[in-house]
Amino acid sequence: MFSLEQVEWIVHDIFSTELVKARRDTFAFFDTSEKLDLQKIPQDVLKHATHQVGLFFGFKPEPFPELSQLSYQAYEAYQKNKFVYLSTSGSTGTPKQILHTQEMMEIEGKSVGCHFKDAKRLITLTPRQHLYGISFAVLFTSIYKIPTIALPPLPVQPWKSILQEGDVLAGFPLFWEYFLQAGNTFPPGVTTVTSTAPCPKGLFTRLKQVGAERVVELYGATDTGGIGVREDEHAPFQINDFWEVDATHQPLLIHRKGIEGWIPFPDKVEFIPPRGIFPLKRMDRVVQVAGVNVSLERVEKILQQHPAVKECRVRLMRPEEGKRLKAFIVLNTGYTEQVLPQMRSYLTSQLSSHEMPRSFTFGSSLPTNSMGKHSDW
Repeated sequence: MFSLEQVEWIVHDIFSTELVKARRDTFAFFDTSEKLDLQKIPQDVLKHATHQVGLFFGFKPEPFPELSQLSYQAYEAYQKNKFVYLSTSGSTGTPKQILHTQEMMEIEGKSVGCHFKDAKRLITLTPRQHLYGISFAVLFTSIYKIPTIALPPLPVQPWKSILQEGDVLAGFPLFWEYFLQAGNTFPPGVTTVTSTAPCPKGLFTRLKQVGAERVVELYGATDTGGIGVREDEHAPFQINDFWEVDATHQPLLIHRKGIEGWIPFPDKVEFIPPRGIFPLKRMDRVVQVAGVNVSLERVEKILQQHPAVKECRVRLMRPEEGKRLKAFIVLNTGYTEQVLPQMRSYLTSQLSSHEMPRSFTFGSSLPTNSMGKHSDW
């Protein structure tokens, strides 16, 4: 399914992503016109990006003087394995590698792509090592033979002159927010797609107010693949046809046809017969600290009650950091980091030792990745 050229795109995007993380530059990324110079990439970034390529395609990279040689190694691995490992964002814990076979991806591409089969062009803004980046840059175009363009998600591009009638522009909530703030509008006949993160309330309406003919939201997770689609933010998602649903079980279970085993939804959902769902909230924000289950939501709720805290996020430390919780805090106006001793005292009175964060980081806003999902710090 992946051609050598498509593998080269994915490798490029993996390297670009790691460079963006190092630069902490949210939108200056995934520019396919930029040729990556290995000599100018910091060694730690080069090492990590190479490791990520190996993880994605399931092989151990050999030394390479040119990026094209690494891409060919990845292509050979894919031709042999016929699968890739997609990495979860780590927004609720340690990132995981999820196996997606070629057969699974082809079934998903056919099912989800049918909503866009009449498109004249697909324009994707999602990096191509991401689930939806693969869907739009590889799957849909391969199955439905639709021309595809990958562009950097820069809201200030001349979108009105780039876009044409019949285009599908596939973005994500953070991009759309900046797109609207920049005052962009659409020419007639453009479909917009949002995925990768929950769609903010009112985004459908605002996109249509500036000319979008259709707004389509995709729901799913790296762990599962695409689950559902909707074209009205007030309507339930309709579950994709390659899933079977067990509505008699609580929590609701789904089963991908052709694969053994039933799994729960990644969120708590409200079921709307026969195949509709409304996601309510994430289910997977419980972690183990020294063998004890700890609810991150509970710790955040208690931390949020302190008068100095405007926003906060709590997560498990990475293995190299330790085995306890850490917190990121945005302070209310009038407070400084000098409030930390008082905050620790307050938390000690409210939390068990397992729930108590051992590390505190302060910032002006909660950390997010380039697509607006909560990220590590």
